[in-house]
Amino acid sequence: MLTHRNASLVLWLRMKHITLNAHRHRMTRSITLDCPHCPGTKEDIVHFILACPQYVRECHILRRKLRRQALNLPYLLSNSKAVTSLIDYIHSMGRLKATFGEVPNPNLIP
Repeated sequence: MLTHRNASLVLWLRMKHITLNAHRHRMTRSITLDCPHCPGTKEDIVHFILACPQYVRECHILRRKLRRQALNLPYLLSNSKAVTSLIDYIHSMGRLKATFGEVPNPNLIP
């Protein structure tokens, strides 16, 4: 079972209303669409979760857990095993810490 904060995180990812630069730029909260680590590349959900070279180590860990399914964004956002792994992944990245604070690890919640 997910905490309220983790459920909100997953919902916002599904709705693509998350504090990444592509969304913030649409809301006029950011002057750029670009990923802070990849100039010239739009920072959206797909780039953030699956493609950003800044998080290669974290992505490798996710891929070891979920194998081929780690590259399937709909699976990551809907399957219960994948969602907890995705939350761990986002926690290890630290990118959304300003919005969500310390994202609690779903595997450690009683």
